[in-house]
Amino acid sequence: MEEEQSEFRHWDQLPPHVLGLIFTNLSLQELLTVIPCVCKSWSKAVTGPYCWQDIDLDEWTCRCQPHHLDRMLRMLVTRSSGSLLSLHVAGLQNDSSFSFITEKGSLFN
Repeated sequence: MEEEQSEFRHWDQLPPHVLGLIFTNLSLQELLTVIPCVCKSWSKAVTGPYCWQDIDLDEWTCRCQPHHLDRMLRMLVTRSSGSLLSLHVAGLQNDSSFSFITEKGSLFN
C-alpha cells in the first residue's frame, strides 16, 4: 500500500511550472483571486512567471477603466519575468504602456 502512495504527489507538492501549466486553463479572475489563497505553493505558481507567458486581457478590458487596465497589464507583464510569448489586450490609452511591454516583456526581444 505504501508503494502505491509514493507514486503520487499532493497538489501542493507539484513543481511551480507544472502548476502553471494546469492553471492556464483557469480564468484571469480565478488566477488572481482564488488560486493564491489555496496554499503557499499555488500562490508561488501564480505570482511567478509560470502562468503569464500568454496573457489574454481581451474579456477583462471590456469591463474595466483604462487606468485599471494599465495597472493590471503592468502587474502581469512584470510577473512574466521576461517570458511573455503572447499578449492580447485592447484599449491601451498611452504610449507608456507600449514602452513598458517592450522593456519588460520578451515579445519584441
